[in-house]
Amino acid sequence: MQNVVKTLQKTTLSEIQLHALNQALEGFSHEQLFWASGYISGLCVDFSSAKTVSEESPDLTVLYASQGGNARSVAESIAADANKYGLSSQLISVDKYKPRNLAKEKYLLIVISTQGEGEPPETAQELFRYLSAKKKPKLENLQYAIFGLGDSSYQYFCKAAQDIDEYLQGAGAKAFAPRIDADLVYQAEAEKWGTEVLQKLEKIMPPKQTNVVALDKGKVSKKRHDSMNPYQAEVLENRCITSFDSVSDVHHIALEIDPDEINYQPGDAVGVFFKNDPELVTEILDTIHLSAEDKVNLNGTTLTISEALSEKLELTLLHPTVVKAWAGVSDDCKLKDICEDNNKLRVFANENQFIDLILAYPADIRADKLIELLLPLKPRLYSIASSQLAYEDEIHITVSTLQYQAFERSHIGGASGYLTQRITEGDLLSIYISENSGFKLPEDDAPVIMIGAGTGIAPFRGFLQERESRSSSGKNWLIFGNRHFYRDYLYQSEWLNYRKDGLLQRANVAFSRDDDERIYVQNRLQQEGKGIYNWLQEGAYIYVCGGIEMEKSISKSLKDIVKSHGDMSDDSAENFINTLRIQGRYSRDVY
Repeated sequence: MQNVVKTLQKTTLSEIQLHALNQALEGFSHEQLFWASGYISGLCVDFSSAKTVSEESPDLTVLYASQGGNARSVAESIAADANKYGLSSQLISVDKYKPRNLAKEKYLLIVISTQGEGEPPETAQELFRYLSAKKKPKLENLQYAIFGLGDSSYQYFCKAAQDIDEYLQGAGAKAFAPRIDADLVYQAEAEKWGTEVLQKLEKIMPPKQTNVVALDKGKVSKKRHDSMNPYQAEVLENRCITSFDSVSDVHHIALEIDPDEINYQPGDAVGVFFKNDPELVTEILDTIHLSAEDKVNLNGTTLTISEALSEKLELTLLHPTVVKAWAGVSDDCKLKDICEDNNKLRVFANENQFIDLILAYPADIRADKLIELLLPLKPRLYSIASSQLAYEDEIHITVSTLQYQAFERSHIGGASGYLTQRITEGDLLSIYISENSGFKLPEDDAPVIMIGAGTGIAPFRGFLQERESRSSSGKNWLIFGNRHFYRDYLYQSEWLNYRKDGLLQRANVAFSRDDDERIYVQNRLQQEGKGIYNWLQEGAYIYVCGGIEMEKSISKSLKDIVKSHGDMSDDSAENFINTLRIQGRYSRDVY
């Protein structure tokens, strides 16, 4: 500590300031002092750009392309740890990064998730376009390492990471560490990878005197709430917004937050932790002949197997790795045959829950072995259905209960069942904000076209609240689809009021079960083709929220519209749509 004080005495701090700082640092460990030095240095960024903190450019650039927030968390941890190895770093979301700057980089780390059918996050569209162009950039001086995040239950596991690896190699860049394709349980692998790449860089590069972590957007803030540090939000309201005879049970849920702790923008999602259905837990324990009071050790904590299954382990989303593990436990030939065919395995996992698996292929297992077999419980992401400008201390979400019959028994979604059937006003939920920078309103008053089906309408409620709060003059057009007008027109009175007040200039609805002819949002889009094209010519932004298959139909309809009303060829129409995406004027939030 005396060395710290001597160093500080060479600065322009007064004796009083030095004394106060000395008291604040008293008792800090070596590791804590490292962190504090980076934090204090980072505070300088609030008053100047990252470049002015150090005259030299950072040793390392850490790029992240995140869809649900996991990639950002991994990247933040690595950027913060770089200081321990004598490395200065800058942390940047890929949508804030100019791809041409790759030619100026020497060392680059990329943390990227994969969405949908092997696609990169929306925020990475411009980077992928730049790297995949016919005229390849020349990146012979760039050394890089990639950490990919994905879900092996999908066919194109970590494809975004694999693609960007291929593009960089094709441009002459060299990987100084092997690419990692991480599955759902990625934390330990990410920590190990981060340590290894930083150790390699430490050997390659000499340490600098100024080791500053320049955080994303040039700001340093207190520890944010994330999946590892959730916020406790009180339930203010939980009400059904579909009719009693609707096929869907959709709830509007309002949560109370402290605006000093939680900030969000329309388009963001909220991660919600939940508890599994107690009846499902009992059925699982009975099926595999375990006592609810059997003790297990999970991540260093002793608890009952009932508690572990209720609060810590995934039961309703069946992953292929769990099916494979159970095939080993049951030693069933039919199940092993399924596991040997990846396509059959993915289909089986997608169509079953864990209870279906153990009922169809019964076997006994010890409690400690069961918790090793199951995956950790994942929080679920829900599009935020409010604007913080309109509701400073609240977050609203729209939740549809997943319920269906299969294998002669009823099934219910883990999170949706918990949120719509087992929580009430006054309960606390563990939540965090999952930023979605690729699904944001334009900063200006450009027209927006919002297309959603079912609960996909949620973010657009937040969009209009935001524009109303800003007194925006931008035109707004909503195209919404669901099953029945009288049963499933979510937030109907609010849309009618927005139409009456002039905030919502145009609105089209498609209720597919009200008439003999099935009409969906893509059909309404085609019918309004001329108007859609005219709005696009005026600079309109298009937003699509809903299921993946719906978005595919929307994309095809948009291509047909610009081809027809813009008198374009297939290739020109395709390029037009791709240009919209690159410009950030065609944004998708699909699931």
